[in-house]
Amino acid sequence: MTAPTADRPVQLARYSNALTGLAAGDAWGYQVEFSSYASMPAYPVPAPAGEWIISDDTQMTLALHDALTEVADFDDIEAVTAAIVRHFTLWKLDPDNNRAPGRTCMGSLSNLSAGARWYDQDGAHESAGCGAVMRLVPAAFAPEPYWRGLTALQAVITHKHPRAIVPALLLADAVRHAPERRGRFLEHALTEAERIFDGVSEWLTDPYLADVLAPYRGDVSSVLVEGLNDDVVDILVAAAETLDRLALVDTTEYGDPCTGIGEGWESASAIALGLLVADLATLPEDRQISSGNNWGGPQALAWAATSNGDSDSIACIAGALIGAAQTTPDYWRLTGLAPRFEPRYAAAIESASCCLPGDSVVR
Repeated sequence: MTAPTADRPVQLARYSNALTGLAAGDAWGYQVEFSSYASMPAYPVPAPAGEWIISDDTQMTLALHDALTEVADFDDIEAVTAAIVRHFTLWKLDPDNNRAPGRTCMGSLSNLSAGARWYDQDGAHESAGCGAVMRLVPAAFAPEPYWRGLTALQAVITHKHPRAIVPALLLADAVRHAPERRGRFLEHALTEAERIFDGVSEWLTDPYLADVLAPYRGDVSSVLVEGLNDDVVDILVAAAETLDRLALVDTTEYGDPCTGIGEGWESASAIALGLLVADLATLPEDRQISSGNNWGGPQALAWAATSNGDSDSIACIAGALIGAAQTTPDYWRLTGLAPRFEPRYAAAIESASCCLPGDSVVR
């Protein structure tokens, strides 16, 4: 029941890098979240001056971390659900929750606070919005054999829709295996989608995932296949084609990340854009056709934030992936990026970086 492969110091370094990258991307994009590409203050948008103000994306990520680090037994799905709902509800009621929180998250949590269960008709909203994916990093770092089920659970508690569940699983898979998939995140996502359609994905026979989804849908296969339909694969293909095209040009010619893919307001385009940005930031040298492509995490976050869509969610997903791919401690500081978060959230990120989800699980 350990997190993937590497030893604990490496996992903690990756987790810290992922959380810091997520919060940095969130704050960078939050500056211009509701601005059109044509009205950006600069191209790319500069890093925040002074204090870096994060949004609900980081707040809910930290809430999920707190929930998953307090649970003693992941096999007790009701207890895990209660912990996540409790911490999400604390976020909902927090005075700092005044930073454009998602209506689906707020509405679903209101229903659950009134006594509904997420899978009830009057429980979680049937939405494929990006709230299901922007906060999932702690679930991706949870131990085997739980991480897929926990990823799905944190999604359906507010977003009860196959097109929220499957993009969440694809993103969690990328975060979990980021060091070995750097530069090929989209390729692996499309490969897993093909395996689901072919009926050979191990996700189809994951017993914990099946147990989590049982109250909603008894057949995991139908959830996964439905979650890839309605243009989800087309969106991933469009992002992969954009990756191939941008690998041939200088970064100054990239333009709006959302072009031809989507604006990131729903889960599928949000993860496609995050995977695209992370791929470009972690391309191996043999795929860097243009010398101008060799840019690092900070430059990638700047481009992700300079978008016509949900800039903070796109940039936070990209930052989480880029950070998770780095096994060296303090990756972002070594790149020259030192975000000055609000004291409350700086302390919360530092504290969360010291323990992995599942550390309190009884073994």
